[in-house]
Amino acid sequence: MTNWLDNVLEKIKNLNHKIENYKKETVIQSLPAVAFVNRAKKMFEAGNYLEAKLILDKAMELPQKDARVLKYQGMVEEKLGNPEKAVEYYQDSAELNPNDKNIWQKLGFALIAVNKFVEAEKSFENSNKINASNTDTHTGWGMALMKQHRYAEAREKFIEAARINRYNFSTIFLAAVMDMRLNELDKAETRLAFLANVSPNESNTYEYAHLKFIKQDYENALFYAKKSLEYNPSMLPSYILIANTYTINWDFENTIKTFKQAEQKELSSLPLYLEWALALETFDCFEDAKQKLIKAQELKQDEPDVIANLALCNFMTGDYDTAQNLTEQFPEHFASRLTKALLIYLSDNIDDAISKLRELSEEKRDFALIDFYLAQCFQKQKNDTKVKDFYNSTIDKNPKYFRAYKEYAKYLFAQNNFADAQRKLRKAHKLDENNLEILNLLFYSCYKLVKDNVCEYNIKEALGFAEKAENLGHFEYPEEKNELTELLKNIQDR
Repeated sequence: MTNWLDNVLEKIKNLNHKIENYKKETVIQSLPAVAFVNRAKKMFEAGNYLEAKLILDKAMELPQKDARVLKYQGMVEEKLGNPEKAVEYYQDSAELNPNDKNIWQKLGFALIAVNKFVEAEKSFENSNKINASNTDTHTGWGMALMKQHRYAEAREKFIEAARINRYNFSTIFLAAVMDMRLNELDKAETRLAFLANVSPNESNTYEYAHLKFIKQDYENALFYAKKSLEYNPSMLPSYILIANTYTINWDFENTIKTFKQAEQKELSSLPLYLEWALALETFDCFEDAKQKLIKAQELKQDEPDVIANLALCNFMTGDYDTAQNLTEQFPEHFASRLTKALLIYLSDNIDDAISKLRELSEEKRDFALIDFYLAQCFQKQKNDTKVKDFYNSTIDKNPKYFRAYKEYAKYLFAQNNFADAQRKLRKAHKLDENNLEILNLLFYSCYKLVKDNVCEYNIKEALGFAEKAENLGHFEYPEEKNELTELLKNIQDR
């Protein structure tokens, strides 16, 4: 009997405690939803989102819908990573209380999160009508316009947001991004230079580096891209920008080193391996590029840039059937069309190959591989002037395209033009003193010229090239070397 009475008293005590809490949490006791909202708000602010949701779910069982309950439901769903549900709750809340000062703003940002940019634009417009001159509203409004590619309008919203709050540096940054989209680079530079001084962070400094890269100021592009990594060592776009800058400067060693650094930072991703592969293609390393593209393909199967460049790499490494098959997946992609043109060249349909390569050259005038194959086409047609023009153009566009030097030298050898061949090979040798094929060809050009004009210095130079090639592991002209050795001995004996 005593236990029974104790239990009843304990229940009454607990009930009284709950009632007291309810009175404390509820300003207007006739509105029970307020209590739920206040309790949920405390949980929300403490980061206990699931507990907040449980409280709000109870409030949803009340007979009358409450706009504040719905608003907090939306806020909780956003924190739980459910933007679609957040949109539904915010819309319901806005319908119940369209004059809420920030519901339209919250709805606008949630709509951006679910890619409903037109609806988001209208939501921010409503927000501005109720609560004008709000920096966050104009920021979101600009973002909604930006996502619709309405860059000039978006920029105006970002500028207005910065005018309302001059410390809203993110809107100045976004305005600069819009300047770049509109190709108004000087305006972008003014804003980004300001941010680099007053609010430096990884995003501002990276975008400043990107701007410098676009303006071909590669020294400052490197400086600011490296600076952004000081703020965030895991900033993948900065690694890619640095590597691409080294590639443009034909610095193979630092290009590969930078990509490896990004990989070591566990930034392995499709963009990393794709950009790595494109850099390797520039350096005529198609087998290595192919391996990077395979890694990219493992991360995403049907990426057009990956598949089309795999087609090109397969052609360049001799797997023509695979190259042909891959071009069919994305036939309009530039790399697919280039591969098709090269396959046409391989079939000896030279006129058609030239036509397609010239067409592609108009799209990418700096693409040295196209000029190289145009030289090869004209070589088959025995058009000496065009051959020389396109080999020279290839080397101008890519001064480290060693395959072009080699093929050009061999072509000049066939014409007995050893002096021109030697000049080209010397240029290549300065760029890479340990390139075996260049050393062998350079020796042979020296050998042929020495035969016509015997000179002790030239013989010694030729033998020096031969010795270096031997030390590196492969020398192709032992008989010619012996001949020059004997000739040198005879000169010295005399």
